[in-house]
Amino acid sequence: MTTFTNKTTITLSLTLTIAAGLCATMLAAPPANATEKSTVSGAITRTQELDIQAADLEQGLALIEQIPDSVLAAGDAATHEWLRENHPELLSGSRADILGCAGAIAWLIASTAIPAAKILKIKRLINSLGGVSKAVQLFWGATFKWEKIQALGGAAAALGAELLGIAAVKQKCFS
Repeated sequence: MTTFTNKTTITLSLTLTIAAGLCATMLAAPPANATEKSTVSGAITRTQELDIQAADLEQGLALIEQIPDSVLAAGDAATHEWLRENHPELLSGSRADILGCAGAIAWLIASTAIPAAKILKIKRLINSLGGVSKAVQLFWGATFKWEKIQALGGAAAALGAELLGIAAVKQKCFS
C-alpha cells in the first residue's frame, strides 16, 4: 500500500506542479492578443486625432465658404468689412488667442494676411472638390500629410498647396 500512496503522492505533486506552472504562465504573460489590442487602441487614437483635425479644418474652410464671391472680388477692404459685419469676434482677438486650424484660418482672413484673391481661389478649389465636407474627407483620407495630399493630384493637391503655402495654416492644419 505504500507504493500506491507514493504513486498517488507523486501523481498529485506532478499535477499540482503542472497546474501551478500553467497558472503562473497565464498570470505572468500578457494575453496573446495584447499586441493586437494595443495596435487597435493606437489606431483608434489616431482616428480620433484625425477626426478632431478634420472638424477643425472643416470649420476653417466653412468660414472661407461663407464669404460671398462678390465681396472677395471687391478686394481686401471689402472682405475685411464683411468680416467686421458678419464675424466681429474674429477682429477682436489676437493671434495668440486663437488656437487650432480653424482659428489660424480665421485669424489670417481677419487680419487680411491672405489677400481676397487667394481666398477666392481657395473657395473655388473647395467648390470644385464638392464642398467643404468633401475636401476635408479627402484630406482625412490622406491623413493630413502633404505627400499623400500631393499624390491625390488635381484640385485636392492645389487646395493643399494653397493652404500649405501659409505657414500658420500648415502648422495648425496639417501634420
